[in-house]
Amino acid sequence: MKGAPLLAILLCATVAQAGTDQVIALTRDNATNFKDRALAFCVARAYADSPAGQDAASTAGIFLDWTYFDLPANDALDSLITRYLQRDYSTPIEGFSDAKFALLKCIDLYHSRDLDELVGQYVRHPNRPGHTPPGTTPK
Repeated sequence: MKGAPLLAILLCATVAQAGTDQVIALTRDNATNFKDRALAFCVARAYADSPAGQDAASTAGIFLDWTYFDLPANDALDSLITRYLQRDYSTPIEGFSDAKFALLKCIDLYHSRDLDELVGQYVRHPNRPGHTPPGTTPK
């Protein structure tokens, strides 16, 4: 595992250089990347059988390399996403009575105190840039 931090840095550098535009997520801190990952996983679950859901799953997956957090966060986050997607947002308003509002549920999750509590509980270095391994100095 000695080479794991170097591998993560090389992977991030490869991803950042693969396209023509810089991946902005590499510049955000661990807390923000954790929350962005939660949003992407929520959207992936909400729209699992669609191209958007598949892209969201890929996006959520890449955040694993850009965010440092304790692994038990995965189970806690999965439970939280399930809870939010099961919320009843039905409305009698004409034109919206059949809407599931899955995206709205994911947005509410993103802005929730519940997610902030997970960040506080599982993200060890919330203000450190996500692509910088603990114990190193960001450039």
